[in-house]
Amino acid sequence: MENEELLRLIEIEQELLKRREKDLLGSIDANARQRDFINADSKETMLTGANQAGKSTALMMKFTYHMTGLYPSWYTGVRFDKPIQAALGGETAQSTRDLLVNRLIGPPEDRGAGYFPEGSFDPGKDITRMTGGVANQIDYFRVKHFDAAGEFDGYSKAYVFSYSTGWRRLQGYSLDLVAIDEEPEMMVYEELSARTNATGGYVDIAMTPLRGETELYLVFEGATGDIKRLINYDITKATHMAVEQRNHLLKKYENNPFAEARLYGRPVASQGLIYNIPHEVITTADFQVGKYHKQIIGIDLAHTTGKWSAVKLSSDPNSGITYVVQDFKAERMSVADFSSRVIGMGGREIPVAWPHDAMRETSSGTVVSQMRKLGVNVLPEAAHMIDPMTGAKTRALMSIIERILDMMNQGNLLFMLRGTKEILTEMRRYRHKSGKIVPRQEDHCIDALHKAVMMLHLAKPGNARAQMRSFRLPEQDFFGG
Repeated sequence: MENEELLRLIEIEQELLKRREKDLLGSIDANARQRDFINADSKETMLTGANQAGKSTALMMKFTYHMTGLYPSWYTGVRFDKPIQAALGGETAQSTRDLLVNRLIGPPEDRGAGYFPEGSFDPGKDITRMTGGVANQIDYFRVKHFDAAGEFDGYSKAYVFSYSTGWRRLQGYSLDLVAIDEEPEMMVYEELSARTNATGGYVDIAMTPLRGETELYLVFEGATGDIKRLINYDITKATHMAVEQRNHLLKKYENNPFAEARLYGRPVASQGLIYNIPHEVITTADFQVGKYHKQIIGIDLAHTTGKWSAVKLSSDPNSGITYVVQDFKAERMSVADFSSRVIGMGGREIPVAWPHDAMRETSSGTVVSQMRKLGVNVLPEAAHMIDPMTGAKTRALMSIIERILDMMNQGNLLFMLRGTKEILTEMRRYRHKSGKIVPRQEDHCIDALHKAVMMLHLAKPGNARAQMRSFRLPEQDFFGG
C-alpha cells in the first residue's frame, strides 16, 4: 500500500473516530423503563426514580428528540412536525448548566460534544449567554429541526431557567415543551404548566421524591386519563447498571431513612428518625487515640439565644475508621469562653470547621475572626462539601446527612460512649417529616458533627498534650469511693 493511500485511510479513520466521539446520544441505548417515559404520550409525565438510574438522561434524550425532530426507530410517542419553543431547567443555575445544558450542547470548551447532533447548531451564533451570575450560564439556544423526511425546516428554541430563582422570566411565554429536572414547588410547577396551555404542549418532570408525598407528587399519583402520568423507575429496572454498582447502592442505603426515594423512586416515609441505626452498632468504649490519628473539631454557634457546641473527630488512617471522641454543649457563653473550651479540646493545634453564619458581624467583628485572634485554629473558609456532579461547593444538609449515614452503615464512623453523650442523645430524637428536617430540634452537636465531617479531608494529627487534654475521664467521684 502506498504511503499516500495509507495516510488517507488513517485520516478517514480519525474522522470517523471524531464523529463517534461527538455522537454522544448515539452511544446511549435507553433501557425499557427509560423508553416508557420517552414514549409516553400524556400531556404531563412525571418520572420518579432511583439515584444514578438515568432519570436526567432520559429527560434530556426526550428533549433532544423533540427539539430536533429526529426520533429513533423504536420511538412511538408524540412527534413535533415543526420547530418548537421549549424550556428546560433544574433547581439552581449551576445544576441546570452542568447536568442539563452541557449534556445537550457540550461543555464550554467543547460545544457540539453533547446530545444534539454535530452541525445542528453553531456555537458562535446559536447560543446566547446570560451576563452576570454563574459562569457560562446560558439564556437560550436554538438548534436545527428536521421534518419527517429529514429536511431542515427551521430552528427550535430552548429557554434555560432555574426554578429556585429564574422561572418567573418565562411568565407570558407560550411553550410547546417544558423539561424539569428534580421536584419544584407546586407554585412553580403550576406556572410552568400554564406556559403550555395555549399550545397544547407537554411537561416532563424527572425527580427523586426525597420530600415525601408532596402536593405535586400526589397530583400525579392520583391522576387518571391521558393528561397526567406517573412512571416509577426503581433500581431493579436500571438494567444499564453493573450488578456490582447496584449491590453497592443497595448496601449503601441499607437502614437509610431515604432508601425508598434513593433506590426505588418512592416518597420517603412521612416522618421518622434520621440517624436510625441502633446505637450499639455505632458506639465503642472510650480510648486514647493514637498520635498518628488525624483530628478535626466541628463547631456550631449560638445566636442571640441557643447553645454553643463542639464535636471532635479522630480518624485512623490505617483502618479508615473515624471516631467521634468528644462533644461539648453549653449556653450563655461569650465568644472568648467558647474559644477557650474549643482550645481545651485541642483547637489551638488541630483544624476547626465552622458554619457559614460565623461570618456574621458583631460589635467586635465576625465570630470567626474573634476566635482566630483568640488562638483557635479555625479553617480559612466555612465548612462545605464539593458536589461530585458539578464540582461546586455545597452546604446541602441532605448531602452531609447521607454521607454520615453511609459512613455509619459501613462501620467507618463510631462514637465513644462516654465522650459523646450529648450527640448520642440528640441523635435519638433527630427527625424528619416528609423528607425535610423538622425545624427547631435540639441538634446543636449534630450540626457541629456535620461541619467536622464536611471538612474531614483537612484533619491533621494533634500533638500529644492536646490529645491528653481532650481525653474525657469517666464521670465518677474518684475521691468519694
